[in-house]
Amino acid sequence: MEEILINIVNQMEKKLIFVDEYHIIRYLNQSAKERYLKKGYKNLIGTSIFKFHSEETKEKIKMGVRVLKSNKTLVKVTVGQTDIFPVWIKERFVGYYEIY
Repeated sequence: MEEILINIVNQMEKKLIFVDEYHIIRYLNQSAKERYLKKGYKNLIGTSIFKFHSEETKEKIKMGVRVLKSNKTLVKVTVGQTDIFPVWIKERFVGYYEIY
């Protein structure tokens, strides 16, 4: 089943990035990999998402994540023009993803 889900996500035209609770990139779908590769970035897994954001945006992301962590009923928050979706496993916040 995991392989099926990965294939579905990789076939999406939209870019998807999953970031763990510490803001470290853990997964990029194929569209996101191609976008960042065109910009000269490789091997982004293990890199802080903040490497790609200004200080102002960094603070907005942190605030958005705090809001998500404090309210398990929220399905997303919007930071600037990007929606951030929480990922919970067994009542534990494990990270978030962006689709753009």
